[in-house]
Amino acid sequence: MAIIFDDKKSINDLLKKPEIHPGSFASLYKRHNAGLTLVSHDMEQEKREQEELAKIYETRSERKKKLLFDNLDLIFRHKDEILETPRYANIDVHYAIKAGGCYIGPISTSKYYHFAGTLVNINLKLGTLLELWENEQFKISCKCGGMAVIHYFSGSPLSGASIAAAICPKCKEIIHNIRNRGFGNYTGLLLTKLYANTEKVAKSITAKWKLAESEYEKKVAERKAPIWYGMGAEFHGDGESCNLETMINELKLKEFDQQQ
Repeated sequence: MAIIFDDKKSINDLLKKPEIHPGSFASLYKRHNAGLTLVSHDMEQEKREQEELAKIYETRSERKKKLLFDNLDLIFRHKDEILETPRYANIDVHYAIKAGGCYIGPISTSKYYHFAGTLVNINLKLGTLLELWENEQFKISCKCGGMAVIHYFSGSPLSGASIAAAICPKCKEIIHNIRNRGFGNYTGLLLTKLYANTEKVAKSITAKWKLAESEYEKKVAERKAPIWYGMGAEFHGDGESCNLETMINELKLKEFDQQQ
């Protein structure tokens, strides 16, 4: 007999009671005759579409991960510029780090929040990842003379044992079976950075809303705001966004122009 341990869920998930829908047979019979079910065809269709989108999203993330790792040397050459450029530093790279452990399950680098019916997604950002890789816990010397960075780790919060893998920006070699580093140190540093990500986004939104309030009140006082106008009209985002593909192309073009 084989015993299989599934660490994809934490103990809290396992202790949750399954959802039940109590009701009498008579109620069930009435709903059935009325053509009503607990799970409608539309609900099932939505679930299927969400599953299809998840598969596409996973394939896309794997492509981006390969692109990121193939261009790590370019990214590290421009690290200071990336950290100083918000449209670069805020690029989503949640797929770059895979982590987890016994009892706690996988550590998500992509967080979802619901605010007043609106879904907000806060991912691990490129600038945050580069700051994480500056820590000695997430670096290891490569035999080529370069400095490899940790992109995967797992372990146990009880024993503190861990195993990790790293990739070298210089030679692109993957270093496996990195041990003798505390699992808690990995986890603590990563979670601290992720929480800082969330705090940064929340503070940015709050600051932008306060600015929108100020601009709105100013226009009302100057009688420049029409009747249908509101504070929401003055609420704006960060401006121009950027993706990994665009940033890499721009940095390559910049290096090419400098060599001419």
